[in-house]
Amino acid sequence: MLKLRVMTLNLGGGVKNFTGSPEKSSGKTQALAQLINDINPDFLGVQEVAQYIDADGGLHSMVERLRLDGNFDYYFYGETLSMKKQMQIKKDLMINGLFNDWWDWSKGNAVFSRTPFARLGNPAKDGVPRNVPIFLPLSYEGTRDTDPRYVILTRLKQEPSPFVMNLHLTTLVGERGDHIWSEVVDAARLTRSQQISRVLGLIEEHILIPENPLILMGDFNAEINEYSLKDMLEQDHQFVHLAPKENIPTHVNAGAVDHIFFFPVKRLISYETHIINSALAHSVSDHLPVVADIVIE
Repeated sequence: MLKLRVMTLNLGGGVKNFTGSPEKSSGKTQALAQLINDINPDFLGVQEVAQYIDADGGLHSMVERLRLDGNFDYYFYGETLSMKKQMQIKKDLMINGLFNDWWDWSKGNAVFSRTPFARLGNPAKDGVPRNVPIFLPLSYEGTRDTDPRYVILTRLKQEPSPFVMNLHLTTLVGERGDHIWSEVVDAARLTRSQQISRVLGLIEEHILIPENPLILMGDFNAEINEYSLKDMLEQDHQFVHLAPKENIPTHVNAGAVDHIFFFPVKRLISYETHIINSALAHSVSDHLPVVADIVIE
């Protein structure tokens, strides 16, 4: 039996929280450190975390700050977008980075753990998480429509050695806000269902069929009644949505789009999930953290 406190949080693009000036970013990073220490998760998955390398080769990283401030011994950063690989003149941050003499800037997802990571195929040995693409555009055009999307896949080196996945699914320009296009809404939902299908294909043989324990978390950019979650995960594959006690949005415009799931139900003994709706949480990101205390076997 294993007790875990797991947490997911989208940091809001890494842009608003980490724009390239350590002085401007210090207030955000201090608030984030306090939030993490107040919640004290055993495993933390974040999305849209950022870092850059300055003209002198110095690394300025939200990942490193989270590791140090949260006292995590184990961590992994999965890059999804960078200046070096996807330089785009339509992206103001990248242009500003050039004229600030950055060698590189990137954003992505990251995981932090108090338990060692195990090999995916041999949980008795130390391992390294893997960053797996679930959407790669033909070309990056500087907007969220063409943001590459990845999932981090890892395993914990503690019985029953659960697998953990941290992801961030697509949302499209025009899907939300004051000028919603119904065609864009449909296209976004289809895109997310395709990405969930790829996630399920990735894990079917080695996790789903043998019914190994799995924690799936992240910013799905979808509310729980969307087909990709309600039908594909819950109905078709019997994932358990670890529903929060608070029925509130995790993002002011998008709704409740940040989730934690568990598979299979027979290995879930108990859980209690909360959305952290505090002034401190609101000061850190435009998303609210979702935290689940779970007991599994």
